Amino acid sequence: MYNILLVDYSHRFCKELEHVLQAYKFPLTIKNCVTSPSSALVTLSEGDFNVIIVHTEQCDSAGLWMCHHIRKTSDIPILLLGGRDQFRLVRKALTYQVNDYLPSPVRPSALLHSLHELLNRLDSVPVPVKKSSPIQPALQLNGKAIDSGHVIRIIKGYVRDHLREEITLKKMADMLHFNCAYLGQKFKMEENVSFNNYLLLERMKKAKQLLLSTDMRIYEIALEVGYRDIDWFYKKFKAYAGSSPNAYRRQKANSA
Repeated sequence: MYNILLVDYSHRFCKELEHVLQAYKFPLTIKNCVTSPSSALVTLSEGDFNVIIVHTEQCDSAGLWMCHHIRKTSDIPILLLGGRDQFRLVRKALTYQVNDYLPSPVRPSALLHSLHELLNRLDSVPVPVKKSSPIQPALQLNGKAIDSGHVIRIIKGYVRDHLREEITLKKMADMLHFNCAYLGQKFKMEENVSFNNYLLLERMKKAKQLLLSTDMRIYEIALEVGYRDIDWFYKKFKAYAGSSPNAYRRQKANSA
């Protein structure tokens, strides 16, 4: 069982998180819950925690200030939830090695995905609480070394939450002030797939999910996963699934 220090600016997220952890049987428990940055820093120094979850309720500056001070003494994983959906804030979070950043409103599916990613990290690599060696740099942001794994997780989270929008690696590289080609290389090294192929796969997986779990029309699904050209969506889906969206829906319905 892993111990969570929850910093809850909203004074109401604790019960919601407890419900999620219990309902999905995560091996995570909220060992302590505080409502201010100062209390969080004191509690962290006195207790034994494996992860910090910060629910900012859009108090972004206070949340980022706390992350900055935590990183002076600890490499503990940090999940930052409930901030504003702005890449300026995401860039700042990256400089503090925040493991994931979920903007408000925090969607249950995004929270579950983030918790699963956290568990994979905790289960596979021992995470020291006190710094014993510097984090190996992979990217530079504002002259500071940034772990490329954190950058990639932020990018994947953005893709997950914005599939219906126009997404390009160059757009994100520009907003994060990284070189696009270099960021693309790092993404492929981390994920063993190019960014464009990753984006395509995420859109197709979402389209399959919507075909099976909703009665949305095909053009509505196409729009939901970022395609304005319905013919292009049909072409891409057939190449991915081996059948048209309508045929895929019928096949799965008949085999259910």
